[in-house]
Amino acid sequence: MADALTIIEHVGQLEGTKVVYIGDGNNIVHSWLLLASVIPFHFICACPKGFEPDEETVKKAQGAGVSKIEITNDPKEAVRGADVVYSDVWASMGQKEEAAQRRQVFQGFQVDEELMKIAGQKAYFMHCLPAERGVEVTNGVVEAPNSIVFPQAENRMHAQNAVMLHVMGL
Repeated sequence: MADALTIIEHVGQLEGTKVVYIGDGNNIVHSWLLLASVIPFHFICACPKGFEPDEETVKKAQGAGVSKIEITNDPKEAVRGADVVYSDVWASMGQKEEAAQRRQVFQGFQVDEELMKIAGQKAYFMHCLPAERGVEVTNGVVEAPNSIVFPQAENRMHAQNAVMLHVMGL
């Protein structure tokens, strides 16, 4: 919810946008796939071979026929014309012992200034934070004017407050 709100605030709408996720096909990707099954936008996940999102989740989202959904192993091709480039850590909680091996496998999947240049000057950068600067994303990208990671983080607070109020019936 917070990511969708952030895109709406900065791009103007989620419908019809091109959102490109670069990295591990993890829980973040699964959430984007489920969102793509109800809101029409173009979602691409670019990840190394063997790190694709869950096949059933992909099939469910594609089967909804609402959005254009692609899974690829080519981050440079994926980001062309993106409205949003999104990344997450390469080794999540419970995977830290795999971090060194994942750094090798994920070479070429770092979101850096070159990749953002391919995306285009209007592309925004998002990350669910905390970011491992210098690993999945460069410091320059996180701190760039088109990075919206901090408004995104603030919007998580607003989304969580809304959920709590709804659960409490307020």
